[in-house]
Amino acid sequence: MNGRLGFARGLVVVLCAFVLIGIDLRAQDHKAALSADVEARGLDLHDTDPLRSDGLSFFPTSGQDILGKEHIAEFLNRFGSLLRDGTRTSDSLPLSVFHFGGSHVQAGRIGWAFRKRLSLDRPGLVVNRGILPPHRLVGENGPPEVLWSSLSEWTGQRSAHRRHRGHWGITGLEATSERPDTVRMWNGESNHTGCLEGLDILSAPGGRWNWDTSSRSRASLSTSFDMGDTLLLWSSDSMARLHGVWMRQLDAAFVYHDLGGNGASSAAWLRHAHLEDQLEQRPIDLAILAWGINDAHMRPDQFDPGRFVDRYARLIRSLRSAHPSLDILLITNSDSHYRHRHNPNAEHVRNAMRTLVEEMGVACWDLYGALGGPGSMDRLHRLGFAADDHLHFNRTGYELIGEMLYDTLARNALLANRTEP
Repeated sequence: MNGRLGFARGLVVVLCAFVLIGIDLRAQDHKAALSADVEARGLDLHDTDPLRSDGLSFFPTSGQDILGKEHIAEFLNRFGSLLRDGTRTSDSLPLSVFHFGGSHVQAGRIGWAFRKRLSLDRPGLVVNRGILPPHRLVGENGPPEVLWSSLSEWTGQRSAHRRHRGHWGITGLEATSERPDTVRMWNGESNHTGCLEGLDILSAPGGRWNWDTSSRSRASLSTSFDMGDTLLLWSSDSMARLHGVWMRQLDAAFVYHDLGGNGASSAAWLRHAHLEDQLEQRPIDLAILAWGINDAHMRPDQFDPGRFVDRYARLIRSLRSAHPSLDILLITNSDSHYRHRHNPNAEHVRNAMRTLVEEMGVACWDLYGALGGPGSMDRLHRLGFAADDHLHFNRTGYELIGEMLYDTLARNALLANRTEP
């Protein structure tokens, strides 16, 4: 009897330990996801400029190189013309970039920094932030200046979650409500106030949505209207499904879409049954593919480079099925830790992407090398750019990456457009 009692008590202790561990892991995941909302303290403009900061002197001078840049020549030519002239022709569509990835992209700070730099370099240029997934409507982290509100209870189905099921498309997130009520959204990015030429509501096939603004309502999207402070959305379906909203701005010259998901991998994006359909309906000049950090977050002996290349190749073919002439840029993983130790899989991902450059006719920016290669995450953490998990960055770190990406593409675009005397 005492043996049975002792066994039962031991079992309770073990179960309690598992519960506590599970709570701790969930808390860590939540903390890591929110790290993008935390700004680094004590850093000024000098500290965050790789060209002037002594702390960032370990960044290599070759960090703005692009492997296979001839494969994105069309985008670089158009981007160079935009940078040089500062305007777009009245009969052309805006230059459109879709940036896919995991939590690094979902945070929204990389795209925010890119758009900010372009707006500062070319004042008066209309720069649009693109599709806004409803992350904060379902309780996830997202761009802090974009707010969602509803009296209904909305739940999120993410493709990155193996047990979730959804009708995913471009965003990898489907927000659903069994009792849909009006959804309010505020877009707080300052360079997007003004006139809109239309609204694009992404949903599952057949979804019926209505919309209004706080200024006035339009029954047709064919006429531009003044944007109010609040966008109102409501569904005509018994169960509402929402993937995202794109507030298309009048006279936009450049659009940068942040389309990431916490925990998303190349395998997760292969679950998007409506990816091609939604892409076909929207203009896109450059697709930036930055999956990989979650694909490689495992022991080195578990990572299969061949499987990684195969998944990426399938996704590249899917994107080109929607847009055959699409330019594609891969971004390598940043340095990271796995179980508190340096993860060498970032180097395997870099080699795999070099293979894809040759086999699939895409370009690649080596972020891993641009940030300093192996051990760089430790340095960036000490300098105040990275989270304590040595996997994510904080807000300042993501903005640094966004500025580096802008500098890389801008430099290569201007060199591509340089005319000899």
